[in-house]
Amino acid sequence: MTGNAELGRSCTPGERRTRLGWLAVVGAGALLALVATYAFFVRTTLGQELDEAALVGSEHEAQGVISEAWELLDVISVGSLAVATAAIAAVALLRRRVALAVAALATIGGANVATQLLKKVILERPDLIGAGDSNSLPSGHATVAATVAFGVVMVTAPRWRSPVALVAMLFPVAVGVAVVTAAWHRPSDSVAAIAVVLAAAATCLGIAVALFGFEVGRRPPRWFRASVMAVVGAVIVLLAGAGALGLALVRRQIDDGVVTVRWETVAYASSTAAIAAATLAAMLILAVALRGMRIGQGGWD
Repeated sequence: MTGNAELGRSCTPGERRTRLGWLAVVGAGALLALVATYAFFVRTTLGQELDEAALVGSEHEAQGVISEAWELLDVISVGSLAVATAAIAAVALLRRRVALAVAALATIGGANVATQLLKKVILERPDLIGAGDSNSLPSGHATVAATVAFGVVMVTAPRWRSPVALVAMLFPVAVGVAVVTAAWHRPSDSVAAIAVVLAAAATCLGIAVALFGFEVGRRPPRWFRASVMAVVGAVIVLLAGAGALGLALVRRQIDDGVVTVRWETVAYASSTAAIAAATLAAMLILAVALRGMRIGQGGWD
């Protein structure tokens, strides 16, 4: 844990440069993940076939599961996003962290605008498998859920950030899976949305740190941080591994020209595991990038 003498002090120029470097790497990595997701799952025949198999596989889920997915998605609206955004800004302002409030609001607004522009204006979807050429990447609902969760973590005081992130990450995971379960989106749409939000968060936080610096805040005990990293890291590895293995097996069936209901279900389950892994990884990356930082100066926690 940071020594008491260090708490509340302003960052040194070296610390600022280091943190800006980390945020730049995170932002660049998120953009690269977005490009890679689009290039493979939208611009290649195999990628479209895997996405389509998962989307069809969602239709084999129990009706109760599909109904629950619809109910969750009904929560997301312009009104609910406005309420969540206002609450996030209020938390930052109550902490007297105006720069942080601006960064959080810019992340929410920027990511959601970017998603709509990418989906409706910039990106195109070639019809490679006869499933239509209407582009749906990134998912708007998944973007909204991720921006709310990321915004909550961004404005939380450093000492509470890790436990809050553990709870907040469940929302975008659930919504990212729900849009596929409800057959609203292909799996790659949810993964792309997470990449957009992470890129926006890294960019807005980087600008805030460059302009206003940060203070050193109290962090949770070292044993707690290490435990969270170990558990979440293990879950990410297991989910990513299961998703990759499942999709590799489905690819073999596609190559053989035989994709039965069973394999469509495997494609759906594997894709949802990949969505969860991507979301958890993005949230973990954000929490690590923010470690111990109180954005801006002169506030209180």
